[in-house]
Amino acid sequence: MFEDISMKILPLKAKLYLFSTYLIGFAIFTWHTTRITVSHPWLFLVLCVLASLALVFKVIGATNNSHYTFSFLVYGFTFAIFGLPPTLIVILVSNLVEWVWNNSKWYGQLFNICSYFLAMWVASLVYFWINPTRSVDTWQAVLAVFASMVIFNLLNHLAVGIVVWLARGENFKKSGIFDFFPLILDLTLLLFGASLSFVWNYNSYAIVLFTIPIYLIYSTLRVPALERKTEIDHKTGLFNHDYFKKHLSNELARANRFDRPLSVILADLDLLRNINNTYGHLAGDEVLIGIAQAMKNAVRDYDVVCRFGGEEFAVLLPETTMAQAFERAEIIRNTVKDLEFTIPTSIKPIRVTLSLGVAQRENFSQSQEEITHNADLALYHSKLSGRNKTFAFSNDTYLDFLDNTKEPVRIHPQPTADSVSMGSSISSAEETPNRPPEMIKNTVATPIQTTTAQQAKPDVEAKPSVGSKNAVTIFIGVLALLALLSLVTLTFSISSTVTFHASDWIGMLVIAGLISLSEIFSIDLYAKQSSISTSAIPILVAYLLFGTIGVILASVVLAISLLIKYRSPLNRFIFNLSNHMLSGVLVVSLVVLTGDSLLNLPVAYQIGISLLAAGILYLVTTLMVAIGMGLDLKQPIRQLWQEQFSWLAPYYVGIGLITYALIFGYEHDHITGLLLMVIPMLLLRISQKQYIDRTREVVTELREKNQILKKNSEEISDLNEGLLITLSDIIDLRDPYVLGHSKQVSKYATSIAQQIGLNEKQTDLIRKAGLLHDIGKLGIPMEILTKPGKLTKSEYETIIGHASLGGDLVKNSPSLRPLSHIIRHHHERYDGNGYPDKMTGNQISIEARIIAVADAIEAMISDRPYRRALKFEKVKEELLTHSGTQFDPLVVDAAIKVLDKMHANSILQSFPTDAFSDITPKFTTDSQAP
Repeated sequence: MFEDISMKILPLKAKLYLFSTYLIGFAIFTWHTTRITVSHPWLFLVLCVLASLALVFKVIGATNNSHYTFSFLVYGFTFAIFGLPPTLIVILVSNLVEWVWNNSKWYGQLFNICSYFLAMWVASLVYFWINPTRSVDTWQAVLAVFASMVIFNLLNHLAVGIVVWLARGENFKKSGIFDFFPLILDLTLLLFGASLSFVWNYNSYAIVLFTIPIYLIYSTLRVPALERKTEIDHKTGLFNHDYFKKHLSNELARANRFDRPLSVILADLDLLRNINNTYGHLAGDEVLIGIAQAMKNAVRDYDVVCRFGGEEFAVLLPETTMAQAFERAEIIRNTVKDLEFTIPTSIKPIRVTLSLGVAQRENFSQSQEEITHNADLALYHSKLSGRNKTFAFSNDTYLDFLDNTKEPVRIHPQPTADSVSMGSSISSAEETPNRPPEMIKNTVATPIQTTTAQQAKPDVEAKPSVGSKNAVTIFIGVLALLALLSLVTLTFSISSTVTFHASDWIGMLVIAGLISLSEIFSIDLYAKQSSISTSAIPILVAYLLFGTIGVILASVVLAISLLIKYRSPLNRFIFNLSNHMLSGVLVVSLVVLTGDSLLNLPVAYQIGISLLAAGILYLVTTLMVAIGMGLDLKQPIRQLWQEQFSWLAPYYVGIGLITYALIFGYEHDHITGLLLMVIPMLLLRISQKQYIDRTREVVTELREKNQILKKNSEEISDLNEGLLITLSDIIDLRDPYVLGHSKQVSKYATSIAQQIGLNEKQTDLIRKAGLLHDIGKLGIPMEILTKPGKLTKSEYETIIGHASLGGDLVKNSPSLRPLSHIIRHHHERYDGNGYPDKMTGNQISIEARIIAVADAIEAMISDRPYRRALKFEKVKEELLTHSGTQFDPLVVDAAIKVLDKMHANSILQSFPTDAFSDITPKFTTDSQAP
């Protein structure tokens, strides 16, 4: 509250308010603690320790300015057990310990203590006004506890809100002091602590069991802060080095999967040591913070800016080529260059500069360490070149995209892997790392409710076949029949001497209301039509307390609640009803096996049966959902269960314990006790909402970034594809007799690759290589390329050089480099008599062997200046004749199958109707162009 405000600069009104609170708090403490008596000194001592630990290890919320005060749970318990004076001492001791531990400002901590004193004093007045006899088992006692804790909570928030308003000028709305979540969480903790006094009065040892679920709630509330703590650099607010490595790994995997560009910028603050030595380290810190903010403002929403270490920063740029990343680096450099930092130790504003290095993903085998190393080399070169510069590093060369007059600086070559192809379109709409499991809606009365007709991806609608729909319908019918028969059998096997009192019927109505409210106010998840609730707890209570009637009641209420909320079809209503009815029968059977009702059993048995019942509900309901999903989606049931539901197991331990808490309350005080024990359920829901809200924010952000990346990827892919087609047309325009030749070769080669069964990545490489296989002809003079007569020996040597020339041309482009060996070797022969490298057999890549056959097919079925097109049978004959010599037999077999299919479907329309069997195609010759 006052971490960054000195007492000296506080406004006068704030100082008067603080000192008034000090005086009132001191007076209240002195008046009520002069003659204090404690009935259980050891319990009082334990409460002081627990309250102190709760403040020392308080839970930081989703932001650095929010935290959850679990000490309120101890304050509520102490007040209900001991009254006001001991509670004041517990407050004092715990806050003094926090004061020493955190070394916080004295006036802020003293204000907290005194405001607690004042609020608790007023709460005690309200308590005694409502319950003057201090009874513990009447409705007045329950009302008094509830009202006093509400008053304490409101007054505490009001006191803090006023001092923040006076000190900072922030009204209640801006400070968020009365925001719903912190207000209701503090109240729930107070009420939970007070309700535990009810358990203490009946069975002091049971208190341990009731506090176990608090750990689950505590752990859930800590998740956002722990995640943020491990990812954020606290000085600059940027992501840290570990987050950068993890995110780069994920993005590199995605870029490799879809063959997309990815770049990295490393930036280093020039001469930060001089700033620290001249103006002090605080000045250096201010500069770092300012540069961090400037870098965040200078990049796109989906770029990731990190503090790499010391004065070094890193920027991860998905879907960004090196040239684009270089341009972005220049924007950052110029932005930082224009910044001015005003600090107390310098008369003039400080100016700073950045040196930057850029690197990109170059091939499939490149690791994230290699990309970072390349960016670091470029950064080091910028430093050596005079600082305040940007250089890129690619293909063992330092590049400056702003100065085209300089010759690129090369270093000693390093081995590289040619495995990156030009960008291809992304086929998946959702590629998000470490995504939490999404589940099926409206089926399990567990923390998660989902649907059997939805797959895990929220934006993809499952379209089951007619057969799968019939299988699901049959499964639901069998499940309904099994549940009904089991219920009838159990009903007739149980003694009919069981009677229900009026309070039991009221209790069933209360439990039915809890089930319905849990589902109606369930927390919507980030997945489509999925939610999280705590309905499993009252469902188990109904099973265990009221037997078969409870089973019917809970199952019907749950199914109707889900039907109303999600407007589910009838078959899903029947499934939900039958699923929970079957699990309820098994739970009640467990109680029947003991030979007595649950409430007549020892406490240890009650706890054990509650845990076993939670396990039965978990296993039965999730297994039935997994079976339904497996039949619907035609996926392995075991795999679905492990992926979607296995992670829920630990939560059911807490659910079992909270179930016993409600049973305990009902056993000792019926409806009043039941309602008091509902507070742990409310705590669980609050923690769930906090976790889900945080998760929803992360998932929404990831989806938005993914949509931007997808859109950019599609645009770049379309652009790349258009450039490939245009380039193939330019190649063919060099020779009017082969217009459209490259596209046809690409089509035939793609079909052959698919016939052989090559993977999609290889097939796409072949398709692109087919479009550019003759790119080397751009370097052949037109007079040679279009010469109608016989070529001279030197002209022939020139024209066969187009293969090696084409390979060299595309090798200079990182995105086209994987095509290099295909283009270079597409005129090699299987027997080793081809060109340019005289390779033989499997020395020639399968891609090049396919292009060679496709090129020959297209040449044979097209008219050329020196011959007419061949008919279908003649083409097959020529392929078989040259199989094993010029062509790979495997490729020839696949090509003939492709031709047969095309011919049978009348797709291949270019075969002439009349035969030209006396004309033999010239696959290799010393007198005519290939």
